Amino acid sequence: MSATCPQCSAPDQSVTVPHALAPAARPPLDEAARVHLVPPPAPQPGRLRLNGGTITCYALAGVFTLLAVLSLIGNSDAEQLDGAEPAYVAGYLIGPFLIPFLLLLTAVALHAVSRKGQRRRFAETLPAQQALWQRHHFVWQAAWLCHRCRVAFFPPAVLRPDVAASPPIPLDQFPLWVMTASDRTYGSPTPPVAPS
Repeated sequence: MSATCPQCSAPDQSVTVPHALAPAARPPLDEAARVHLVPPPAPQPGRLRLNGGTITCYALAGVFTLLAVLSLIGNSDAEQLDGAEPAYVAGYLIGPFLIPFLLLLTAVALHAVSRKGQRRRFAETLPAQQALWQRHHFVWQAAWLCHRCRVAFFPPAVLRPDVAASPPIPLDQFPLWVMTASDRTYGSPTPPVAPS
């Protein structure tokens, strides 16, 4: 199968974009061209973010821990602990760290709840993101590259029978063209069926 480049009208220099990116492609593409021709990325879960409550609890735990350490270092009542009950000594040494420990537990619990919510939201939006990615990937597979002109293009009727050929597309504009052609050609959330 061949397609004629809309810029130089040479069909012998054109290959599909997936074939142009194959490891054994001849002529090989330079890295600058490869960067613009890579397939659209599949949906991935976003980075899990800390919410405000979690950050506040971590910060307060740090401040209270610092205050507890400073109070134990600067306390001159240490000589009063000689001969005191072991439970009293343990409470005296551990007590100042109780509030930071509780704040730390609260921060961990808030983070776990927030993380669960973020994962649930990603799972809910995944089908729509997957459908959009499939449309973009289908359009990306239909694109062609002219090695002579170093432009991408879509031959006539490659996306749909009623869609005309595209003009020559500079490689730096190719990712935007894939998304735009996908949205214009397949505006519905149902992805196209790839030709066999």
